[in-house]
Amino acid sequence: MGLFARLQEEPSEESGDRSEIVAGLAFAAGVAAALAAGGDELRDLDALDSFVWIFVTGVVLGFVLYWIVGWALAFVVERLGGGGSRQRTRHVFAFSFLPLVLALVAWLIWAPLLALLAAASLVLLVLGLREVYGWSVARSGAAVVLAVVWLAALGVALLSVLVLLGRPFE
Repeated sequence: MGLFARLQEEPSEESGDRSEIVAGLAFAAGVAAALAAGGDELRDLDALDSFVWIFVTGVVLGFVLYWIVGWALAFVVERLGGGGSRQRTRHVFAFSFLPLVLALVAWLIWAPLLALLAAASLVLLVLGLREVYGWSVARSGAAVVLAVVWLAALGVALLSVLVLLGRPFE
């Protein structure tokens, strides 16, 4: 799998060039998430409103996916013995978004195809972690599952604090 081979090395001057690709892939993932969240309601909007909604929501969701989920994944990878920087883990995560570049086309054809692209992205993430860190598929999959569990636990803790403060969703 040559896609992740360059990520085995520590970031250098090349990572500056890589950052533009990473930003584009994060935006593609954000657009895919925006299309999935908007669903059929987007088809009811006119073209300009749909474009603006998809663009703005795509930027925000891409940012959240890359930084928050990437942070959680890097946190877990460190604890499972993955060497290297957190940036490398986030870059592996971003390169796993490659199938999501086709999200708009898939959504226009048939919206449930987004789930297939998301599954392909998940498989690519597990394979990327396996290649970059030299792990087994099971260990790489465990890292992904533990990152999701870690984020869910943080979310539950945050909601619990908000409920205890008496301001759940005012």
